[in-house]
Amino acid sequence: MPKNTSKPSKKLFTTSTLVTLGLLTALSIILERFLGIMPTPNIRIAFGNLPIILAGLLFGPAAGAVVAILADFLGTTLFSSFPWFAPMALTPIIMGVVPPIIGKFLRKRTNIVTFIALILPAEILGPVIWSNVSLQMLNGVSFWANLPLRAPIKLLIAVCDILLVFLLYKSGVFRALGLDKYGGKASELRGDAKVHSQR
Repeated sequence: MPKNTSKPSKKLFTTSTLVTLGLLTALSIILERFLGIMPTPNIRIAFGNLPIILAGLLFGPAAGAVVAILADFLGTTLFSSFPWFAPMALTPIIMGVVPPIIGKFLRKRTNIVTFIALILPAEILGPVIWSNVSLQMLNGVSFWANLPLRAPIKLLIAVCDILLVFLLYKSGVFRALGLDKYGGKASELRGDAKVHSQR
């Protein structure tokens, strides 16, 4: 019999997956809009990207992008005094899309180095670089004027994001939630959207 070469369908639109993505979206809004602080108008200290990173790693880049867009748009329009600015939405999208894409090219190792390789490039491309570009587009403040003020804070947040994702992975919480395809098995950490293993 000829082998079936078709790729297995991606289980992204199951009820449980959509509920989980909705919860991650809500958590991102809470962490960013309610628990974040803004010492200056151009600096925000918050961990709203953490659920977006998890959405991407657990469900793939498409899911990461959806959670990023929803969290940014709803959080800004409903809970912010600032208008929604589309170019700034690219920062959380980067956070949701880049880690799972990188994950496709990594070997299945689950040490801290893996998580640094997965997350740090997104943290540099998004919060450190693109967010400053978009701020310059929005209010005219020079990229180079913002960079030395914002970059150390964003890199410190990046370290926290990496450690939190790594500790969540090692704790087995993803396995307990039934998301063990990428979050709870020591042998699995890739980046595509097949989340729920066949039991």
